[in-house]
Amino acid sequence: MPELFYSPLFCFLAVIGVIMTGISKSGFAGGAGVVAVPLLALVMPLPQAAALMLPVLIFMDIKIIREYRAHVNYKEVFKILPAAILGIVLAGFMMGSFSDEALMILLAVISIVFSAWKSLLPILGNMPGAAWLWGAISGITSTLIHAGGPPINLYFMARQLPKMSWLATVAVFFGVLNIVKIVPYFFLGQWQQDVLISSAILLPFAWLGVKLGKDIQHNLSEEKFMLVCRVLLFGSGVMLLIKAFLNL
Repeated sequence: MPELFYSPLFCFLAVIGVIMTGISKSGFAGGAGVVAVPLLALVMPLPQAAALMLPVLIFMDIKIIREYRAHVNYKEVFKILPAAILGIVLAGFMMGSFSDEALMILLAVISIVFSAWKSLLPILGNMPGAAWLWGAISGITSTLIHAGGPPINLYFMARQLPKMSWLATVAVFFGVLNIVKIVPYFFLGQWQQDVLISSAILLPFAWLGVKLGKDIQHNLSEEKFMLVCRVLLFGSGVMLLIKAFLNL
């Protein structure tokens, strides 16, 4: 058993964070998916927390894609994926150049402003270069702090995709993204044995979170789904902001 699991606080935060992330990814396109890494970062270094979550996120992505694959909008995936992969490459060079707190504050401000200011959403999704802008930001923040959900959901929210198409398209997007992220994590020496074992132990809770999210979203109309995603986007921004200032 990894040493981390002898800490009751770590076990509590890890289980809660993984279940909430699973619910968020399968039920609300990752609207509150930034919660796990900030929670784990309370009891372990941020890079280690991000490395621990990556195999768990890939497991979730595979399960969600199997459930929703018939609804994927591949046109949107191919439109935004190149920018996100570029963001991953840039993030690999940026690691250590910017503080985690600075990235959290920037992402938090963007999330809060655009989730609260509904009239800006159509502009975000249709302005020139929107796919490249939000795709690159998502790739960068996803690699550095596993917080790629808010920027990509800003884009898809603006595109006004149907609920099931949104969930499926985001799942494929992050499925590819998280697999690509294995490369920089490997070269940066993030794959320690204890971290990988901890990830494996958390997989049953990942399965539970994904199942709960699927059950919840089946009972939501398109309008309620959009409202919940906006609320979660706002909440994610607030959480990132609080976490950043607590670390300053």
